[in-house]
Amino acid sequence: MFIIGTSIGAGFLSGAELVRFFHTEGFFLPVIFSSLVFCAFCSLYLYLGNRHGGFSGTLKALFGRAGNAAKFAVSVSSFIPCAGMLAGLDALVPSVKPLLSVCGLAFVFLCLKRGMKGISLLNTVLVPLLLALIFVFGFRVRMPFCAARGIAPFLGGTLYAFMNVFLAAPVLMDAGKEMKRPVLPAVIASAVVAVAAICILGSVYGTGDGAIGAEMPFLAVMKGRKIFFVAAALAIVTSLASAMYPLLALCDAAEDGKKHAAKGFVLLAAFALSRLGLSGIVRWLYPLLGIMGGLLSAFCIFYEYFFEKHHEKIHSRGEDAQDTGRAHDEIEFKHLPAVDNEVSETRSGNDVFSHDRTDPRHSDIDFQHRDKRGAC
Repeated sequence: MFIIGTSIGAGFLSGAELVRFFHTEGFFLPVIFSSLVFCAFCSLYLYLGNRHGGFSGTLKALFGRAGNAAKFAVSVSSFIPCAGMLAGLDALVPSVKPLLSVCGLAFVFLCLKRGMKGISLLNTVLVPLLLALIFVFGFRVRMPFCAARGIAPFLGGTLYAFMNVFLAAPVLMDAGKEMKRPVLPAVIASAVVAVAAICILGSVYGTGDGAIGAEMPFLAVMKGRKIFFVAAALAIVTSLASAMYPLLALCDAAEDGKKHAAKGFVLLAAFALSRLGLSGIVRWLYPLLGIMGGLLSAFCIFYEYFFEKHHEKIHSRGEDAQDTGRAHDEIEFKHLPAVDNEVSETRSGNDVFSHDRTDPRHSDIDFQHRDKRGAC
């Protein structure tokens, strides 16, 4: 439920982002392919979070000294989905705009005072209701199934998967700290999201041009039923919480006197960006997030499965090449200083100093007998 809640937001449930990325009636196979990509990178981010201790630890491991800058860049990117969710709330009932977006922002802010526990509680309670509504109403409409033409639908599906995993990266990595088996929940969540996407897209394309060209295509399918507004509001709340989490966490890292001011600025900035409207944000900004997600995912794979493994091999061979077990040899004056493999290193007895194997200009001296104070 946690993973599903990060993906099913206003753009998903309204059908706006689904139609944007799967802009053909031959959506079935591209959706399946997209779900496989989403599953793979959800598993990867959960695994990285478990290995490196969450979002901050993962970015520090990946980017080194630039880890804080990378964390800042990824967190700031969450402004875009925040704005999209708020714009979605305003699009539900334009006559009361911006009352719904302000109320939604305040409600999610209060929930996030509990951190990850607040997000988990929201998703556990609300996501099953969302899925029930999608499946009940989605299967009522004829769903056309035809073959995808060309590679473009698959590229759009891949970009959509990258966008979702990029937006969910902070919460997935932090959730991964406590998750030892990331693959199974990622598989289940991806399968459920794929079925939900097929239901919504099938309903939209089955209804025709009137729904496809609408700002909220699934609303046109539902023909203004009030139950849709409830479902959309629930979906927006879950996704808005996931999007706001890294932004507020970034504010918590500020000095005590500046935390509240920073959070106020974040809320106002997200609200201001939402004035672009849901269709404008989905059309222009969401594809940019997909590209950023693809770059981050590619870098994670390169580091974890190529660079890191190669780095470990080099160090393991370096360890094997050095003979450090001479503590039982007989020590004579002529053996001092003892140098291994023409690389001189400083050591005392069997204790390796902190700069061992880093300075080749010091001799490797090994006295087996030392006095009680450790002096040679």
